[in-house]
Amino acid sequence: MKNFLYFLVILLFSLTSDTLFAQAFQDSWGFGFGVTYPKFLSTNSKPGDLNRGVGLSLQRNFSENVALRLFGNYDYLEGKTPDHINMYTNIVNGYLDLLYYLAPCSPVNPYFGWGVGAAYFKPVWYKSQIKPMFASQFNMLLGSDWKISESWKFNTELGLHLFDGELDGSFTPSRQGIFSSSMDAYFAFNLGLVYYFSKGPKSKYCDLYNGITAQVPKENYPSLKQIDSLIIAHIPKEVVKQVVVEKRVEVPVTKPVVEKKKSWVVHGIYFRSNSSDLMPQSYPILLQEKQNLLDNPDMKVEIQGYTDNIGKDAINKKLSLDRANAVRNYLIRNGIDPDRLTAIGFGKANPVADNRTEQGRAENRRIEFKVIK
Repeated sequence: MKNFLYFLVILLFSLTSDTLFAQAFQDSWGFGFGVTYPKFLSTNSKPGDLNRGVGLSLQRNFSENVALRLFGNYDYLEGKTPDHINMYTNIVNGYLDLLYYLAPCSPVNPYFGWGVGAAYFKPVWYKSQIKPMFASQFNMLLGSDWKISESWKFNTELGLHLFDGELDGSFTPSRQGIFSSSMDAYFAFNLGLVYYFSKGPKSKYCDLYNGITAQVPKENYPSLKQIDSLIIAHIPKEVVKQVVVEKRVEVPVTKPVVEKKKSWVVHGIYFRSNSSDLMPQSYPILLQEKQNLLDNPDMKVEIQGYTDNIGKDAINKKLSLDRANAVRNYLIRNGIDPDRLTAIGFGKANPVADNRTEQGRAENRRIEFKVIK
């Protein structure tokens, strides 16, 4: 038992330290197996109880959130009746559960569910065997899947199983339940593994944003050798003798006129997948924007982040704000006054292209600069 607990601690640590997002699938089939610790709800435990069980399941995930599971298991329960009489029960049951997953894109995916089924059990009460019984069954479930890989999940589940029959052999007709009869029930804590042996196409439900996906042309960044050759090509081969005139000619010095735009999209800013971390190829573009701000010292701008329409609104808005702040922080680190820069995230709002196409979604994932003064 001690070695098993060590194994659980190591497994849970490795699962919770996984920073990768889980991938959901549109359609999938899974096979599960595991062990159970059951305990009577209406019957007292006694020292040395050896409650135990095993189970198998076949699961069909219809979407990222909804699944239907066929479960069959065997449980052995011990206890004492209210009259302090020892008893035990063997149970074989099968049931159909409807599960709803709350966080399909997370490595730890909690769920709740309910189901119905049937059970065959044989109580033994005070060394007297009671006639085997069949009963209907109702389940309420709360559990979680822990990601190991795209195909394997570690499963933990707590279930309340209610039966329309005298499961523990203690006849108490005064207790009425949801089946309009005396009810027996037990809790069961399950540990197991689920293997998804058939998976449909990957769902876009968990696809967060990889930044602007347009390819950067290689010729935009010439090598040092190419730069040297351009400099050498522009060095004059002979010096033309200059003529000095006595009259001094005044040449007015004027500053270059910089056109002030009200707002513009900054193309070529890239972020790492599912984060607001800037990628190195974004730096030359950001340095150009820094120089533009230095050339216009009175200009104040609002840095606006946008996403496409895939995913939840709250995630979109937070991601767009984080990326706008990443651009603002880079400019501040490179000498721009923080008071000249503000950041805001609009999420999927204000699309500039059709979100039904990949190209349109790429254009909608953007950073815009808006002059506010």
